Amino acid sequence: MVRMTVDSPNATGWTIRRVATLILLAGIGELAIFVFSAVSTALPILRRDFPDRPVEWVISAQSLVGGVLAPLLGKLADRYGKKRMLVVAGSLIALGGLLCALPAPFPVLLLGRSLQGLIVAVVFLSYSLLRDIFPRRLVPVAASVSVTGMGVMTILQPILTGWLIDQFGWHAVFWFLLAYSALFTLAIAAVVPESAVRSRGHIDWTGAALLGFGLGLLLLVIGRGSTWGWVSGRTAGLLAAAAVLLVSWVVRSRRISQPLVDIRLLGSRSVALSIVSAGLISAACALMLTLIPFLVMAPRSVGGTYGFGSSATGVARYTAPIGICLLVFGFVAGRVIRAVGPRLPMAAGAFLVAVGLIGVAMWHDQPWQVVVFVVVYGAGQGTAYGSAPNLIIRSVPPEQQAVTSSLMESAKGLGPAIATQAVFAVLAATALSTSGKSIVYSGFGLSLGFGIGAVIAVVSCLAAVFLKAQRDMTDLESSATEMV
Repeated sequence: MVRMTVDSPNATGWTIRRVATLILLAGIGELAIFVFSAVSTALPILRRDFPDRPVEWVISAQSLVGGVLAPLLGKLADRYGKKRMLVVAGSLIALGGLLCALPAPFPVLLLGRSLQGLIVAVVFLSYSLLRDIFPRRLVPVAASVSVTGMGVMTILQPILTGWLIDQFGWHAVFWFLLAYSALFTLAIAAVVPESAVRSRGHIDWTGAALLGFGLGLLLLVIGRGSTWGWVSGRTAGLLAAAAVLLVSWVVRSRRISQPLVDIRLLGSRSVALSIVSAGLISAACALMLTLIPFLVMAPRSVGGTYGFGSSATGVARYTAPIGICLLVFGFVAGRVIRAVGPRLPMAAGAFLVAVGLIGVAMWHDQPWQVVVFVVVYGAGQGTAYGSAPNLIIRSVPPEQQAVTSSLMESAKGLGPAIATQAVFAVLAATALSTSGKSIVYSGFGLSLGFGIGAVIAVVSCLAAVFLKAQRDMTDLESSATEMV
């Protein structure tokens, strides 16, 4: 039985304010699943509404911007406070929801989705803040719950998303995101305490520009290369420009004392492999969540070898189990981590994700087959997502927590952006004959997309396996601050 007390600066257990803090941070963290999964469900409909537009950028823009701005917000959080930057990010996410909800042109939709990419920062700021303000013994479970959420919105999201889309259209999803993010941001501003951990330094705006434009051009080439021609002058020119920008960013980051992303931290084996494992598992999970709606919403008469003709609400039959698994296995991961550390749970979670992906790639003739492998995948995602933040928490001291966590979240944002663009390039190259402006993806292309996700998950698993055993959090206790 958990005994709850009123707030006390010296309390080492659960207090009313700590419970409220965890609920709010986990609640806004659940928005990360909604921001990605809900829009993934709407993607086939967006494809019909914007037939001449690269709708895959609705996913990639969010991931790209989140990946680039995560280190910047990490720096600002270290300097000005994690709660303060959390409130700023939540406010901009709400603004993004408004822009997407309005009946505006496609570029405005992309701008709104770009602002929603700041959900990446919300996730790592939440568990970094918990690291600073919670007692040591509560951090593993609290950090896991802050990433996987309380489960309510995660479980309801597929059903709610389907109902909103089927009844009111895809704009309704963004109206809901606006209201949800605004409500939780206001509550966090009023209830959650600020961290006392601070570090001073300059912000590398030039580095942010080099990284952002370099990655943007790279994703543009990946996404449009099959249309332009992989050996065309435009493709080669943009790829060269991207390479120059990214190399310039790496050189600058190694030379200046306070870079946007301190890539020298990657010299630590535990930090480097933690970031690689987390970034790759996020890419694999993004592919599953993006491709499932295309797989199940297409009528069999159109898909040929796949498709069940599901409505947006019907997609929930296949994605709702993921939410349940995130809740259950995220909590289990937090408990297991206290006993064995996060390395083995992370590897096990990535392995299950790979099994789920390869299963759907090979067996998707009947709905029950997809559901079975989605459950396996969901167990893996919950375990891996619950383990990932603890990899970093146990690898660095508190004063480097936000900036190092931002490295991980940057990888978790950029991984899905690159993987999504690459797989949509594969889908475009293997598409069936089109009818008018409608693109019909081949069953082979979808299976290949799921297979690519499985390979990525296997590499994530191997990265976790080769992690060194990490130090216990008692080494970090003296640096942590208690809630006031």
